[in-house]
Amino acid sequence: MKRANFDLNSVAAGKKDWGYIDIVDTLAVKLDMPVMVVNGAQSGPTFAVTAGLYPTEYCGIEAAARLYREVDPAQLKGRLIIVPVVNMSVFQFRTPMFALARSITPMDGKDINHVFPGRPDGTVTEVLAYKLFHEVILQADYHVDFRGGELEESHLVHTICLQDRGDMNEVLDIMGTRFGMPYCLTSREDISHTAPGTLVYEAIARGIPSILSESGLGYNTQPADEHVEYHKNGVMNLMKQFGMLPGELKMPEKQYYLKPDRPRLYSPAAGIFKHVYDQGEAVRKGEVIGTVTDLDGEVLCEIVSPVDAVVHEMMPRRLVNAGDAVYQLAEVGGPV
Repeated sequence: MKRANFDLNSVAAGKKDWGYIDIVDTLAVKLDMPVMVVNGAQSGPTFAVTAGLYPTEYCGIEAAARLYREVDPAQLKGRLIIVPVVNMSVFQFRTPMFALARSITPMDGKDINHVFPGRPDGTVTEVLAYKLFHEVILQADYHVDFRGGELEESHLVHTICLQDRGDMNEVLDIMGTRFGMPYCLTSREDISHTAPGTLVYEAIARGIPSILSESGLGYNTQPADEHVEYHKNGVMNLMKQFGMLPGELKMPEKQYYLKPDRPRLYSPAAGIFKHVYDQGEAVRKGEVIGTVTDLDGEVLCEIVSPVDAVVHEMMPRRLVNAGDAVYQLAEVGGPV
């Protein structure tokens, strides 16, 4: 166990270290947050990375650990701050023993990505958001939030880049594309993952360029190496892009933008859901992309794509009720 009361400004140039920031310590609850710092031998920008905002998005947590271990402070210009698990209580309680159904803080039932920039005198989640935002994010020149599929999602690999930000559009687009994932989803503030109250939106509102990276199959609790590497290599790319590390960027052969509005498909009937297409696969308008059957295999209904798209999410559920979400699609825009 690393030390408590960690001062992330105490790491000397050319060194790395990590510990825990105290969040709440009362009779009712004790909560802290791990923070890792790689302080470069030379001066430069500060780059912040967060993971475990929703802690069952395990690929981001693993990628954060690899990033900390692999970045050499002797080669780094500037400082890298990594929070490998933002919400430790959810990380600990979303286990078979406790079976917390969603990534909400068990002490107050709140979703942390709805309460930024937080409150110093608020509930546990609000205090956690406040300390993360004021002690980590506001120190940064750039920020990336590692995300990926939750437990019920088979999720497309892509970045999410908020646009309509005026002078910040260019740097946000650079971050969203040079991260090096095959797709970049442009977003708006009226869409939930980049709306007011989210970490990314509130960082951008204060002049800190911030994007989401999405990689990982949430139902696979042992993260696949390729999904972990997407996150890690993406931050390496951006640090090279901004002159913090030497070397060439690792980019895919083809990249495309995704349109912000994503059709969500629901099962019309209760039964056994059988997917035909999974995340990242192309589907055509009018094509059957899944079925719902009875126990004897009789098809009760078909799930039909309303557009030409790629599968953004497939919900790997077996038994569904009428009205359960089974797919989310994303229409492809132009090439990057």
